[in-house]
Amino acid sequence: MNPFHSTPSAPSASAPSTSTTARRTLLGFALSIPTVVVAGCSFGSGEAGAAGAGGASGGSSAGGTYALGLAEPDSTINPFTVSDWNAMFVVGLVSEGLITQDGKGGLVPRLATAWEVSGDDLTWTITLREGATFNDGTAVTADDVVATFTTITGADSLSPGASAFKDVLATVAPGPGPGTVEFHLARPYSDFPVLLTGSNTTILPAGTSEQADWKADPVGAGQFLLTEYTPGQGVRFTKNPRYWDAGNVLLDELHVKFYADAQAQLLAFQAGEVDQVAADPTVLRTLGAEVKQSAPGYTKFDGIFLDVTVAPFTDVRVRQAIAWALDRDAIVATVYGRNATVANDALYFPDYAVQPGGLTQRRADTAKVAELLGGRRVSFTITTVDTLQTLAEVVQQQLNATGSFDVQLSVLPSAQYYADGADTPWLSAPATITNWARRLPSQYVSQLFATGAAWNASKYSNPQLEQLSAQYDATTDPGQRQDLADRIAAIEWNDVAVVVPAFASSRLVLAQDVEADFASGQDFSGGFDFRHVRLS
Repeated sequence: MNPFHSTPSAPSASAPSTSTTARRTLLGFALSIPTVVVAGCSFGSGEAGAAGAGGASGGSSAGGTYALGLAEPDSTINPFTVSDWNAMFVVGLVSEGLITQDGKGGLVPRLATAWEVSGDDLTWTITLREGATFNDGTAVTADDVVATFTTITGADSLSPGASAFKDVLATVAPGPGPGTVEFHLARPYSDFPVLLTGSNTTILPAGTSEQADWKADPVGAGQFLLTEYTPGQGVRFTKNPRYWDAGNVLLDELHVKFYADAQAQLLAFQAGEVDQVAADPTVLRTLGAEVKQSAPGYTKFDGIFLDVTVAPFTDVRVRQAIAWALDRDAIVATVYGRNATVANDALYFPDYAVQPGGLTQRRADTAKVAELLGGRRVSFTITTVDTLQTLAEVVQQQLNATGSFDVQLSVLPSAQYYADGADTPWLSAPATITNWARRLPSQYVSQLFATGAAWNASKYSNPQLEQLSAQYDATTDPGQRQDLADRIAAIEWNDVAVVVPAFASSRLVLAQDVEADFASGQDFSGGFDFRHVRLS
């Protein structure tokens, strides 16, 4: 399992899995709203078809019923432990975190209204939103926040979100004032509020277990209520009237429909069954360039990870040659449909506040490749997941076209690529392509490159890199942060433990009757925010 693969700009290209779930639990959920679960009911019946292509289900009331497609979650759904993006989507519509990020990376208050750091930079105090409640009507309290983060970061935690707080968060406790929480840090971390936008950080009532089947009691403080989950078909949501900003949730209902693959989702969009589809190259070629699209936010990168302990990647010149062989502009155009930005092998998303300087932008340079390899022809196999097959094939073609490489591909289904165990391919194969969700630059250092990091597919570590990253975390001085970012990026660029061709965005094609745009990409860092969206 890869706990950090996430949100795809294009579910067809990067959704963690399209496999069917191993668990098929029929769900009944009732708070104050009477709910009937009908086994075998059709999510297409009585709502779609009449709208035609580009308009799923306008609905008769103010905001209408919005419909979208997902692959069916392939894991048990529990907000603490979920790692499948499709399951995160289902959870995210019902739950709410303290802070989220907008499409440009800015912080957005949600259940928290303010945050400030102490003079020694070791305590962050969060002020909770007054009057916010869970969907059962109970208040969201400091105790709930403390319990949530205690569970996530506990010694026995099963949460993928725990890694973000390792060696950063020491303790969490109710604050001195009403509705406040104090996060006590093990070391200064100037970007700490960004960590609160991470996966598995939505607030749950104290006493909630990470072993519970959340679908049996889908509690949360989010914008919608889960009213029906039909295995194999989809999920129905209704507006949560108790949501703290319910006035700006204009949709009456939201229907998630399960589809086997991206092609099925495209056909559903053309048939008017859903109101959105990922704007991948196939969709844009099929629908044309004049379709209505959402504004993007950066969501992920697809990295080429090279195991520096295994030949030929023990030789840094080979790794550099691979990086210089890629035509990144062509990759952005053909693989991402231009919904991406060319990257340069340093892990700083374009919307991050500090951008490293002083690096030469790598572009395809056959002469440079030949010089680095000294006339050698290098052979290896890239292992990847089927959702990244298109990128893998383009990379293979570009490398082999230089005449300096003989690259083969091994493309695996998601369940096999992310299988549990020490020999899981995405962590043990010498060369892999894996997607990673947007993170802070220092998170990538600690989770991908640090000594002993659990997800270090490259087996690369560099004490100097770790020291510089810790210094970066500790300082708020703009000049020092810029200098440290320059030095960190230079090491990543030179050592090339991972080749990063592009940073991908989350652009969607929308039905013509969708009004307003999304405040962020549809992912956990954006909180799956549907406020202000309605159907005409």
